[in-house]
Amino acid sequence: MTELTVKAYAKINLTLEILRRLPSGYHEIKSVMQQTGLYDTVSINDAQAGITITCANRIVPRNARNSIWKAAALLKEQYAVDKGVKFRLTKRIPIGGGMGGGSADAAATLVGLNKFWQLGLSQTELFEISQEIGMDVAFCILSGTALATGRGEIVEPLPSSPRLHLVIVNPGVFVSTRAAYEGLKVDQLTFADKSAQMIDAIRRQDFDDIVASLHNDFESTVLDEYPVIAAAKRDLVEAGAEAALLSGSGASVFGIAKSAAQARAIAEALKPRYPFVFATHTVGD
Repeated sequence: MTELTVKAYAKINLTLEILRRLPSGYHEIKSVMQQTGLYDTVSINDAQAGITITCANRIVPRNARNSIWKAAALLKEQYAVDKGVKFRLTKRIPIGGGMGGGSADAAATLVGLNKFWQLGLSQTELFEISQEIGMDVAFCILSGTALATGRGEIVEPLPSSPRLHLVIVNPGVFVSTRAAYEGLKVDQLTFADKSAQMIDAIRRQDFDDIVASLHNDFESTVLDEYPVIAAAKRDLVEAGAEAALLSGSGASVFGIAKSAAQARAIAEALKPRYPFVFATHTVGD
């Protein structure tokens, strides 16, 4: 095998509930995560030595700060791989946008190298490795629809949601995940178990109840701190989305439309206002 290309799919959070702060400093969460049709591509090639990353996006690091590098280095070290490897990353997922772009790239790297190097690792083994990279990587390996608990590293597959037509908007600002967590106050959290409501709606394939169960605890602080994100959410609804929600800690927001045609129309209406607007849909496992 001389080259292998793997798609790295972005995620959205249909629900994101912050339950408590753990002694480790991390937070315990409950989140229904959903894979979308927006993706990066990670192309893998042989190299004489080392790890090399190329990408047209100048913001993307080419060194050990990159999740692709971390994933490759872990596999090389743990399984005594003496080969070099070269990656070509095509970046489409907004960087730092709350859509798990770096995690998706790492997951694609683990899955791709497992095949490229013929390591024969099981999904469970890949999950274990993924925890050393980031909390969302396990979900990106699993894909589809899943419930994430713990710090986000424990993932349980769920029935696929009905296809949801999405419009993703990123207003071009950066939200620090750490600062978003630090800004949370207990009295602003709902503790309403929206995730259980969402799971029930998904099992029944009930579009209206899925829309009604959308929830993200970060909205209580992030939308006030970043008016441009609040405006993007409002613009999605005013342009015709059934509802809109912050993904992760932001800055991306997504709207749910009733059809692909409506999603495209909403996207066309918002493209003049925002640097990143993308119409897509949810994808199954």
